[in-house]
Amino acid sequence: MPSQAAIERKLNREKAARQAAEKLLEEKSLELFHANQKLELALKQVEQRSEASFKRLELQQRVEKILIYFGRLFLRTNIDDVLLLDVVRQLDEISDSIKCSITLVPDTVPSLKLSSYVSGSPHQVSEGDTLINASIPLEVEQKKIGSINLIVSQSSVDLAFVHSQMSLVGELLSSSIYRNLINLRLVESKERAEASERATREFLAMINHELRTPLNGLLGSVELLADTQLTDSQRDLHQNLSQSGLMLRTIINDLLDFSKINAGMLELIDSEFRWHNINTMLKSIFEHKATEKQLKFSIDSQCLDDKIICADQERMTQVFVNLLGNAVKFTDRGEVSLKIEERGDNYVFRIIDTGIGISQSAQEKLFQPFTQADRSSSRNYEGTGLGLAICKRLVELMGGKISLSSELGVGTAFEVTLPLRVEAAKTYLKRSENASSAAVDLSTMKILVVDDIKLNQVIITKMLSKLAISPDVAVNGVEAVDCARKHRYDLIFMDCRMPVMDGFEATRILRSEHYQNPIVALTAGTTREERQTCFEVGMDDILSKPYTAKDLVKTLEKWNPNSV
Repeated sequence: MPSQAAIERKLNREKAARQAAEKLLEEKSLELFHANQKLELALKQVEQRSEASFKRLELQQRVEKILIYFGRLFLRTNIDDVLLLDVVRQLDEISDSIKCSITLVPDTVPSLKLSSYVSGSPHQVSEGDTLINASIPLEVEQKKIGSINLIVSQSSVDLAFVHSQMSLVGELLSSSIYRNLINLRLVESKERAEASERATREFLAMINHELRTPLNGLLGSVELLADTQLTDSQRDLHQNLSQSGLMLRTIINDLLDFSKINAGMLELIDSEFRWHNINTMLKSIFEHKATEKQLKFSIDSQCLDDKIICADQERMTQVFVNLLGNAVKFTDRGEVSLKIEERGDNYVFRIIDTGIGISQSAQEKLFQPFTQADRSSSRNYEGTGLGLAICKRLVELMGGKISLSSELGVGTAFEVTLPLRVEAAKTYLKRSENASSAAVDLSTMKILVVDDIKLNQVIITKMLSKLAISPDVAVNGVEAVDCARKHRYDLIFMDCRMPVMDGFEATRILRSEHYQNPIVALTAGTTREERQTCFEVGMDDILSKPYTAKDLVKTLEKWNPNSV
């Protein structure tokens, strides 16, 4: 039997063990309580983070939709007040916790008339909310032109995140406004360029008319004077007057042609002709001058003698007149020659002289306008310095090229390469080409001359009188229309620029009344637009001032009803 002491010791041990177990249970319960509290706190934090993430995601998606929608819209159209108000309205709807508006510096964007853009409906603010103001700058070309203004409830959304998203909208608006400004500047630049081009064209048309009209009177008078009885002294004066008039015409043509080339108004007018036409003109101009200077002058054109050329005869002639003119001018001994040879599909024209030559430094700028090898006040050779610049432009317009080689004291050789369209003369058929003027009786033609300038009336009337033609004369379009209604004319020479009614309007009226007979523009205007207008209103041909008696006869033969 255990003793009483042993039983007590056993009971004490069990009691101590029970107390220890109770203490341990109490500690574990306390730990579990604390753990539960931490878990509840963690759950609340997770819920808050999830809600914030959801709000951030929702805000981001709404902003992205706005960026995509307006990004596409701004690419199709310029930003204006209506679009900007729509931007503010949609930004205002992305969250109840964000109030948005846009302000602009007045008059910075011409297409935007307002300076403040605010949504119409204010947001409800909960009691106790902390509201924070934020601003997103709008900058164009490093200059602030306005801002996106935000009022944000700090307790509802993350301000930094809102700021980053709204900055994207600000970048879109800034780039759209910048593109709008660029477009406006481009439109203004285009309008200024068009206005400048119109002014240039109008000035060229006006100056063309104002210079060529008196030149027509001058050269026409000189030509008519040559057929009168002159004393030797008068003949010398007439020769001086004729040479000065031709020199003046060359200078005026060079200046006007250069201006027209720069303004894009010069148009090549192709026709079919024989090289013989140019050959004859070149010899008539330079053989006498070469003889006076005791120079040998020759043209070797065998490869083109039996060909018909399709090109702008006037411009080709102008090129060779300038080049041969320079060659004769700068050559005091020896010879000047023009040699033509065929190279593949091209024809090469070589103008060779034994003149003073051109230095290497002068060659580098020789084709620049208003440039001469000797520009000093004491230079021996006169000229505008435009001839070679125009030659280069004309040759390039014809699809060719021009080059030179020269040695001081030895001479110069210019080489012009042109891709000419040619055909054998035997296959060429041209109306009235082989007909002689004697076969056509021009004296039976009934002519009306319409011109407001008395001198021009006298010139053409005297030229026609040599053909036994006595024309009727009208001084403006109104008289021309009245005459054409009362009489039947074989041909009307119609000046284009006249007071009361110009030739364009008079021609329109006559054509609207089914007037069928030929009307030839008698004009000092040679621009592409004026030529086009002549044909658009119903004119059949153009006789450009200054014209010669030969030009007049050729026109009469072309439109004589008896020559068809």
